[in-house]
Amino acid sequence: MTVRRIWIIAILLFVALNIVGLGVRPLVVPDEPRYGIIPAEMVENGNWLALRMAGFVYYEKPPLGYWFTAASLSAFGHNAFALRLPSAIATLVAALVVAWMTVRITGRRDDGPLAFMVQTTTLAPLIFGSVALLDPPFAALVSLSMGALYCGCTTQGRVRAGWLALAGVAAGFAFLTKGLLAFAIPGLSAIMFLAWERRWKDMITMPWIPLGAAAITAAPFAWMIHRAEPGFWNYFIVVEHFRRIARPDSNQHPELWWFFLALFPICAMIWTLAWPNAWKGLRDAGEWSAGMCFMTSWIVGPLALLSFSSGKLPTYLLPIFPPVAVLIVLGLRRAHSSGRITLNRAAIIARWLLRLCAVASFMIALVGGRKFGIPTLWDSNESLRFLLIGVAFLLWAQLDAWSWKAFDDRKWLVRTTLAPVPILLTIPFFFPTELFPASKNPWPLFDRLTEKLRTSALLVTSHEPAHALSWATGRYDIVIAGSASEFDNELDINSEQARRIKWDDVGARISQARATSTSQSVAVVCPTSEVDRILQTAGVPVVDTRESDGNLTVLYWR
Repeated sequence: MTVRRIWIIAILLFVALNIVGLGVRPLVVPDEPRYGIIPAEMVENGNWLALRMAGFVYYEKPPLGYWFTAASLSAFGHNAFALRLPSAIATLVAALVVAWMTVRITGRRDDGPLAFMVQTTTLAPLIFGSVALLDPPFAALVSLSMGALYCGCTTQGRVRAGWLALAGVAAGFAFLTKGLLAFAIPGLSAIMFLAWERRWKDMITMPWIPLGAAAITAAPFAWMIHRAEPGFWNYFIVVEHFRRIARPDSNQHPELWWFFLALFPICAMIWTLAWPNAWKGLRDAGEWSAGMCFMTSWIVGPLALLSFSSGKLPTYLLPIFPPVAVLIVLGLRRAHSSGRITLNRAAIIARWLLRLCAVASFMIALVGGRKFGIPTLWDSNESLRFLLIGVAFLLWAQLDAWSWKAFDDRKWLVRTTLAPVPILLTIPFFFPTELFPASKNPWPLFDRLTEKLRTSALLVTSHEPAHALSWATGRYDIVIAGSASEFDNELDINSEQARRIKWDDVGARISQARATSTSQSVAVVCPTSEVDRILQTAGVPVVDTRESDGNLTVLYWR
């Protein structure tokens, strides 16, 4: 199997897993609509420096990540595929960095596509690479910075200076995507590596080139943002960084210190199962190479840093998976070629467990999930979906058996990587939409009423479905009732006060809009629990249309 053929397989694998199903499943509320309406408003207004979320000032993140999405929306239109494409491209970049680093460390060109495939089939990069978030672009830029740092740490002279400058440029762009972690992750990893190798002088002299390059890269954009949004940097640095670390609120997801340590093996599936075998190869390496030490520092340093922060989300782990993929390929190839990996009892048991999962899926498809106490997952074709899941598990088991027939370590690893692909392919197509309440999956309701919602003189909603409502209608003048949550973020901007009201004030706003508007159409999107409260408010006319879907209701007055 030639290197070119492995690369063809690797690229086809990426397209199948990360591109084909990109626009299939519904957007996840509120994150994906949030990261859609900000760049969509940039495109509509033509002002790419204005940080607005449904018309409200939004200072939680710098604009570079939004610019990527705005460019995609401009090119491919207002749809889920275009919204998620920047994350998929960023995931591709991170996988290419993994391939580059692996070849750089081992000197073997065939290791590159193998590492690319391991990164592509790792659960967290696969899942988050198909979600509209800022974390995949941030992780890709951090990976580029780390790769250039490694090259700078292992070269001399002008070449070293060039690599260090490139690391700084990538870190500068990462900062413009998500903030100071762009410097903390590469900086801490590099310091740990240099300390490991006892290069004390380099710990003092090396940081200046990347820091200078990062400053030169970020400064012009930072100044433009400051000119356009004078309060941005004060809010972003003070509130979004220092307070998040010291005193996170409920919006910043506080978790215990060991949260990432427990979550990391889960997010690294399916390759977590290969860690023991990979360790056999790494342990037998004798004296560790600089590359293996650098990859280990890249894992341990950021993991400790992120655990120190009180605010935690699974997506924060994305920059740590590239070195894991590199070490897995290094360890597995070495262990397999030395005969340390064989078809043992554990592998046979795992294969039979996959077949057991296939049989269980076939039984559920035959008699229905309710017979087994399984809640409804999809609104249609449940039996067919379980049948296909069973086929996917069965194919996984058979492909795993096929992989063990390869004696060459390269061919074995290619086949091992391809084995779980059938089940991974089902992820975007079998998204369990029926498990989510209407407030988290409002798309069926909004699709039926899009035209009414788009043309209403007044559109009122609570903060929960507001992101989705703005994305579905293209409206950026929505009035938020009840808790404003992130539509306020303590900014207290006077011009926005009229668009944040209490539920008790909804009736007065309805009457005012009907009296002053020529169309006299008003729509209120609210939790079903608030409907009676609104309709019983003095002065509220009889509602013309009422549409409900679970915990979400739309009231409409012509």
